[in-house]
Amino acid sequence: MNTIPLCAPGIPLRGQVTLADIRVAAEYLAARHNDTTGCATLMQAEIKGAIAPIMDRYKATMDAYAAAEAAAHAQLTELLVRSPHLFAKPRSLAVDGVKAGYRKAEDTLDWDDDEVVAKRILALLPQQYDLLVRTQVSLVVDALAALSPEDLQKIGVRTVTGVDSHYITVGDNDAEKLTKLVIAAAAARQGDDDKPRAAKGKAKAGKAVPA
Repeated sequence: MNTIPLCAPGIPLRGQVTLADIRVAAEYLAARHNDTTGCATLMQAEIKGAIAPIMDRYKATMDAYAAAEAAAHAQLTELLVRSPHLFAKPRSLAVDGVKAGYRKAEDTLDWDDDEVVAKRILALLPQQYDLLVRTQVSLVVDALAALSPEDLQKIGVRTVTGVDSHYITVGDNDAEKLTKLVIAAAAARQGDDDKPRAAKGKAKAGKAVPA
């Protein structure tokens, strides 16, 4: 098997990033993703007859493709982190099934003490107390999110505005779903842990603003 370059050539390691750099990196990620998807499709075609031998035969190739795709993804992510100013408008770009850019995270609600807020709800919004507060005095965050900003302010609940964050998505057909499973297995074999971080906040207050 030919050696697979881990990163797109010609991308600056530091300094100013251009949209052209991001496009090149996105194209390279798309190509590497096509490699892993193509390999997974070939594997899927033979799985019915002999699952274990096929998995063994493709494991090394998938590991190599998965490592290259992971490196390409990391490279594109690093470029996005360095260049939020390039995505004021439009907010994203799409290249060969890869979509990358920035989008606003969901707003969250925050408060200091459940019991204090529950008492304020009872005093100020008694008609909604049963809807907003559980019997063990814990707040129903989905119902709170439906209150007006004025009512939230009265009872001491703050809306935490979602921050702008970069993102990357890659197409998702049946073969690519299999690819994700195989890549996850390959990553596990390599000791990688690429789980997304949980969003900080007590409750979701609304849907993310689409890119």
